[in-house]
Amino acid sequence: MKAFKIMMAVAAIAVVPMLFTSCDDDPDYWYDDWYDDWTWGNDYNHRPDDDDVNNQDFFVAMAQTLNGQWRGSMRAYELNEQGVAVDSIDHSTDIEFVQYNNTAISGTGTQYDYNPQTNEKELQRDFTWYIDPKTGDIYLTYKTVLENGSTTDYVMRVAYDDLNLNDRTFTGYLWSSAGGEVDDFWFNRYTGNAKAATRGSDKGKTHWKVVMTAKK
Repeated sequence: MKAFKIMMAVAAIAVVPMLFTSCDDDPDYWYDDWYDDWTWGNDYNHRPDDDDVNNQDFFVAMAQTLNGQWRGSMRAYELNEQGVAVDSIDHSTDIEFVQYNNTAISGTGTQYDYNPQTNEKELQRDFTWYIDPKTGDIYLTYKTVLENGSTTDYVMRVAYDDLNLNDRTFTGYLWSSAGGEVDDFWFNRYTGNAKAATRGSDKGKTHWKVVMTAKK
């Protein structure tokens, strides 16, 4: 995520349609009509909030939807001091989110970044994550090893306003809390072993997203 050698361009992202299991099959949690069709990232200020669906239910359901394996493309942009994208690098990415338990809004995860041309794995990183119940933002914390051998936290945030999350698709932007980077991603749900999966089959419909200025 720190190597940027490709000039900025419009992100043409290939996405594979994926099979998925509806969350209404989960025997350990409640089911309500709103949950069946809800896309997180839409209408945050008008989210369900009544006797049946309170804020806690909303964010637990969001975490349950995030939980699982996702695959797609990511373009990491380097930002200058004005927040404008100046360079970028592309990855094919597999990422998995695991809840601490079925009602948690936090957990752990692993991210695998591959060269989109050769499918060679370039980077594997573990992280922790949580959903901020005040904003709906998703925070990912990676451990970064410094040149002197010490480690530091590298925190990235998916702003709720940038988010599109449902049972099939997870898209948005990962913003570095330290500044200097934003990652444009488009993932589809999948099942399987990320380390053993054949990535050469990742072909399909093209989506377009544009990063022009990126100051959050």
